[in-house]
Amino acid sequence: MLKFLRRHVEGLVLIFFGLLFALVISGLLEGGIESFLTAALDVTPFVILAMFAYLAEERGGALRWIAVVWLFLLIGGIAAVTAGFGVLSILPDTGEFDLDMAADVALLLLAILGAATASLIGFSRRFRVWLSRYIPIEPDSFVQRIALVTVLALILIPPAPLLVMGVPPYLSEPFIKLLTESGDIFADTVRINAYSLFWTLIASFLIAGACVRRTLPEALERLGLVRPAGREIAFAVLAAVVLVVAFHFIDPLLAALVGYFGLPVTDTGTVNLLFAGSLTLPGIIVASITAGFGEEVTIRGLLQPRFGILLPALLFASLHAFQYSWDGLISVFLAGIVFAYIRRYSSTTTSAVTHTVYDLVLFALLMAGVSF
Repeated sequence: MLKFLRRHVEGLVLIFFGLLFALVISGLLEGGIESFLTAALDVTPFVILAMFAYLAEERGGALRWIAVVWLFLLIGGIAAVTAGFGVLSILPDTGEFDLDMAADVALLLLAILGAATASLIGFSRRFRVWLSRYIPIEPDSFVQRIALVTVLALILIPPAPLLVMGVPPYLSEPFIKLLTESGDIFADTVRINAYSLFWTLIASFLIAGACVRRTLPEALERLGLVRPAGREIAFAVLAAVVLVVAFHFIDPLLAALVGYFGLPVTDTGTVNLLFAGSLTLPGIIVASITAGFGEEVTIRGLLQPRFGILLPALLFASLHAFQYSWDGLISVFLAGIVFAYIRRYSSTTTSAVTHTVYDLVLFALLMAGVSF
């Protein structure tokens, strides 16, 4: 039985996440189990893509086409979500839709299409060979080819609404109005964040090849997750505090620089409103751990060993493009570079603890009424 499971683990994972997806969209679930399984939807397409890619690299044939088709569907999904939030930020409160707004929507869709198309450069072997001079990617690996296109899509597509509209979708008036009127912004997010972290970690292990190409200890090593020594924890806490102090001075400078060039600056008051649901003691602890360990395991643990420091840091910034303007994205990018070097010279565990403490201090100050 154990031998059978090892031989067919990719297919079993595909079946599991396929059934999970079907159950959630069926509407048959309710209560806590629905919330728990719904939290998996963010990672399900990526896990399925990884399993298809592993199978295709091993067996070839039609499986390669299936993996590529799923990749195109995934990119289309990322583009559709980005377009949806972007269009929402354009729509007027009055319901009147004029030619200027139609032009903005057309430009937004064109920008998203252009970003999605540009990500396909990852299919070019010449590009991958050139890239392999700077990052430890294998140009002829099918799995890494699929991963590269996915990473490029996640870097290029999410900033499109900010580039076109000048306002990140989550900070737009229609979105804030929608949240405040529905009351969702003040909902308890502790359970949702905990579920999200669980599925993010499961997905990271599976995509890293746990039980597929690696044993669990090998997957832990691949992700850079080790038991930290006391001095590493002390360093992580100290580094987090230093980062909080440093960015207290860096962020206003970035805002002034971005404003000088006529680019939009992040509305910190509205950003703080987005975090209102987490501003309880359990809320800030769980949100900090979710962001710290979830983002570090995926960005620095999973991606950095294959894509170097720069591309994962750009992806890290891009994933915040719905909530920050350009000054905020530069700040996130710089923080990502710091976390990346901590990961390189220590471990993902150390960078995750640093990230967690950094967010925890910021949330605690926000809960205490100190605005950023």
